[in-house]
Amino acid sequence: MSKQGPCKGCSESIEVSPEKVEAMLQMLISSRNVELADEETSAKRLDQCLSCTGYVYGGTCKYCGCLVQIRTKIKDRVCPYPLTPKW
Repeated sequence: MSKQGPCKGCSESIEVSPEKVEAMLQMLISSRNVELADEETSAKRLDQCLSCTGYVYGGTCKYCGCLVQIRTKIKDRVCPYPLTPKW
């Protein structure tokens, strides 16, 4: 398996603090009326993402490019894993 290079918009050193994740979620809630999943659902989703081969650079999904700490918390999102979503 070859090493995957960084995406066009970021690098391997990208780190998003919990405070930034929270700020992004609050912006989504206030500007787009996004509804969050409950804590149990979010935690299960995140656990599945953390063990997935698509989890790269410490927080990004290689299948959709999202920050998994955000995607897993949004109620109506689904796993972008090809063919068989994991959650």
